[in-house]
Amino acid sequence: MGEKIKIPNNHIELVNLIFAQLEITYHNQFHKAFKDEVSLNLAKQLWLKKLEIFSLDLIFEAIDELTSKSKFLPSLSQTLEEIKNHYLKKEGIKSIESAFAEACLGSDDPENFKWSHPLVYETAKNFGWADLRRSEEKIGFEKFQSLMSDSIKDYLSDASNFYLPELNVTEERKTNLSQQEQIQLLEKLKEKHSY
Repeated sequence: MGEKIKIPNNHIELVNLIFAQLEITYHNQFHKAFKDEVSLNLAKQLWLKKLEIFSLDLIFEAIDELTSKSKFLPSLSQTLEEIKNHYLKKEGIKSIESAFAEACLGSDDPENFKWSHPLVYETAKNFGWADLRRSEEKIGFEKFQSLMSDSIKDYLSDASNFYLPELNVTEERKTNLSQQEQIQLLEKLKEKHSY
C-alpha cells in the first residue's frame, strides 16, 4: 500500500482513470448517474473534450483534491472550476475573488496599475473599465468569473496575446502631499468619476 497513482501520459487514459476513481469513491451515485455503457461513454467523451486544454498534472491534482473534499459525485462544471482554481494558484493568482478585487482596484487607472498577472489585466479589460467601476458586486463577480474562464482558455491556447501594460509612472505621483494638495487631488478624482 501507499503506492502513488501514476499519472497517465495522455488525456484519454486520464479520463478513464478519473472515471474509475469516481466510481470507486462515489459508487452508488456513480451508478445512478451513469446507468449504462452508452451514457458512461458519452460522459467520458464530453469530459475529454472539456479537459483536453489543461495539463495532465493539473487535472490530476484538481480531481484528487475535489474527491478528497466532496461528499457527492462532482459534476463536470464543478470539476472545471476546481481545475481553473488550481491553474490560477499555479499562476500566482490566489483566487478568482482576489483577481476580481484586483480588477476593481485597477479599473480607475489601468495603465498605471501594478497588475499581478496578464490574465487578470486582460479579463478586467474585456469586462470594461467603466463597467467594473459601476457594476454591482455580485453581478460583476459572476460576469468576471465567466470572462476569466474564457481568458484561461485563450491563455492556454496562446499566451503571447496576453500582456501587461508598461507602467507610466509620472513625476506627479507623490506620497507626501500636504493637506491642501490631498483635497485638490480628491476633488479631481470626484470630478473624474462622477456619473
